[in-house]
Amino acid sequence: MNLNEFKETLSKLIGSHETFILTTHENSDGDGVGAEYALYLYLEMFGKNVRMINNEKPSSQCEFLHIGSKVHTSIETLDKNAIIIMLDFNEINRIGKRLIPLLTSGNQIVRIDHHKKPEPISICISYIDDTASSTCELVFNIIEDDLPHFPEDVQKKIALALYSGIIFDTNNFANKNVSPRTFEVCAHLNAYGADNHLAYKKLFENRKTKELQLLGLTLSSIEEFHNGKVVMYSTTQKMLQDSGLPIEVTEGFSKDVKPTNGREVVVYIREAGKDIYRVSLRSSYRNVQKIAEYFDGGGHVLASGFRAKMKLADLKSKLLSLLK
Repeated sequence: MNLNEFKETLSKLIGSHETFILTTHENSDGDGVGAEYALYLYLEMFGKNVRMINNEKPSSQCEFLHIGSKVHTSIETLDKNAIIIMLDFNEINRIGKRLIPLLTSGNQIVRIDHHKKPEPISICISYIDDTASSTCELVFNIIEDDLPHFPEDVQKKIALALYSGIIFDTNNFANKNVSPRTFEVCAHLNAYGADNHLAYKKLFENRKTKELQLLGLTLSSIEEFHNGKVVMYSTTQKMLQDSGLPIEVTEGFSKDVKPTNGREVVVYIREAGKDIYRVSLRSSYRNVQKIAEYFDGGGHVLASGFRAKMKLADLKSKLLSLLK
């Protein structure tokens, strides 16, 4: 569905329904949370009953948006007439096991995303553009015409949420997914009051001393394989316990080792529990999405991730085999 068709259909749903539930993928990030909060504010302007339900609370990186208290982590009750809006993911299992009923209970689903290979979902309308920098860029496209008519304080909150999501997913405009439209959108958001300095400082320069110490331990685990073309590093449960920090503070650690200087693929592994791992894959040119899909994960061609339940030695062995 193209943008104009999608906007027309969404407008009709807003006109005919009162309850909307917004959700993003498990291990939510700046793009998913930013898109979610912007749409939350947008729908509130139409007098709608809106809830955000995620697998977990937003990470500490997103605290400056002040939305933690608004995000629920359980379904509780589900109105059969509620519209479910899924943001920044296109496969049902990416929502997290506990929340799968949100997407399988027969409610009308609206999907807004910028990833490739969307899963067919029944009773679902989709606006998907895998050439966009982020889901936040797509949300701006959707609400752009209405935004000038909102109160200034609402414009400013929406603008900050969307701008933050865009710079998060583009690594502050450094990634290849940036287009002229991305800069155009951000110029508009800045004009609406998005504080670019605040967003950058909070997302990229806001680590506490204990978090920096944990990052140091994580980086000290770096190993090279395949003549230095593949690099792996990890955060273990022991590191987390010794530092007294939750695993959520490691969300940005995957960006601290770049696939440059002979490193073709960078693998970051986080131990989430006994034999449970969250894995991030990044490359400058190799298709790591295929590797993630092997483990039922996904993402982008050059940046993907997955969860695995297996022994760490077996996980590394399989990864190295696939990355030959």
